[in-house]
Amino acid sequence: MQRPTSVTVFGILNIMFAGFGIVGIVFAAMLFTVVGSNSNNPVVQIIQDNPGFATWMKISVVLGFIVSLALLAAGIGLLKLQPWARTISIIYGIYSIIMVPVGTVVNYIYVTRPMIEQAQGTQGPAAAGAIGGAIGGMIGGCFGLIYPVLLLIFMFRSNVVAAFRPPPPAEGRQ
Repeated sequence: MQRPTSVTVFGILNIMFAGFGIVGIVFAAMLFTVVGSNSNNPVVQIIQDNPGFATWMKISVVLGFIVSLALLAAGIGLLKLQPWARTISIIYGIYSIIMVPVGTVVNYIYVTRPMIEQAQGTQGPAAAGAIGGAIGGMIGGCFGLIYPVLLLIFMFRSNVVAAFRPPPPAEGRQ
């Protein structure tokens, strides 16, 4: 059977998003190793002042790296029509749909709410920037659901399911 176009598209997108994820993980890891305690960045201060949030960030970095590697493998596997790649893509989609709202709630509790509370006591561009960044971060989290939802929809389409099925045994062969 010929590979459906959607499988090629999602194979390439998986590889691209895995690359973006790995780059993001590298920068997040640098946040823990390079940035000192005298940073003026309010998010860095929140991470340093809250051990629970710092632990969440460290776990997120490790999980993000593992998930990015799995997404990379799934992308390559989709391009080669490997059945395990469809399974990994489905697991990734489900994982992401669960983790996006969880991450959004954690970020709201530890980052957004404190930044809004801090901005309420001030005026000017800094306050507007804090509130705008907080709102943008919450809305941006919703966009994180688009790809995994589309991935799941396409991985369950009948032509995609059929493309990953093993061919039926040839009749008359011994």
